[in-house]
Amino acid sequence: MESTVREAVLDAGRSLGLPEPVTEAFIRLLRPCVYLCPYNDLPEELKKDACPAARAAGLPHLPEDMEAPLHLPHVATIDCAAIPTGVLDIDFPADGHLVILAQMQVSDGGGDIIYLPAGTETVERHPEEDEEDEEDEEDEEDGPEEFYEPFLLYAVPGTTMPGFLSWNDVAEAVDYAEGDAERARLVNELISKILVVLRGRWDQGIQLGGYSCAWHNPAEDRGAVSFASIPLSAVCDEDTYIGLFSGSPEQIAERRYDELRFDVEC
Repeated sequence: MESTVREAVLDAGRSLGLPEPVTEAFIRLLRPCVYLCPYNDLPEELKKDACPAARAAGLPHLPEDMEAPLHLPHVATIDCAAIPTGVLDIDFPADGHLVILAQMQVSDGGGDIIYLPAGTETVERHPEEDEEDEEDEEDEEDGPEEFYEPFLLYAVPGTTMPGFLSWNDVAEAVDYAEGDAERARLVNELISKILVVLRGRWDQGIQLGGYSCAWHNPAEDRGAVSFASIPLSAVCDEDTYIGLFSGSPEQIAERRYDELRFDVEC
């Protein structure tokens, strides 16, 4: 976790007069993530030496003879070596590329993540010819044109907290506030302040690791781990849907990305 986040949360607890062990209990719940966002959304201190970490939209680059679900739109290709090391608490590849293909404009869309080891030769791959022929002009006119225009994304370390967090979920907070309405109010105020500390212009981008961004069925509720959360608004001019890849720590560590669960929520 970023030291600045830790200090900001501790300061928030002190400003409310909360015992430090209560604030520390909330800090222990926080998990790191990495956001992928456009250059203009980068914090000023990161812009000077910023290097692209991913290419969003456009067409995928894959080995010429690789079988792949090319009927799915290319969401992003991540340069794993450009993701800050020592940030994530999931086992993320140190090099190579992750190609994310997903249909997020329907609730039952499909998704796939393909890992390409460093040095893999690739070519630009187009949708299969017969699938292109099935698309009519109306679909082309109504579809989000921006989704198909490639653009670069940059990595920003971040911190996440569990969704729908209540002080009743934290033993130290229960010991401190149970049966005391004023203390309960102060702890709830701390939760609100933590949300403000964690919020940034970049936190609406693609999120690697951290807590699931699911609105209805978080990965953690199923005993799973969030690998990637992708708001549709991060790749095109729509904000209705979010694509979610999740799995077990073992699946992620062993790069069994074809076994990850893919959900779309709206």
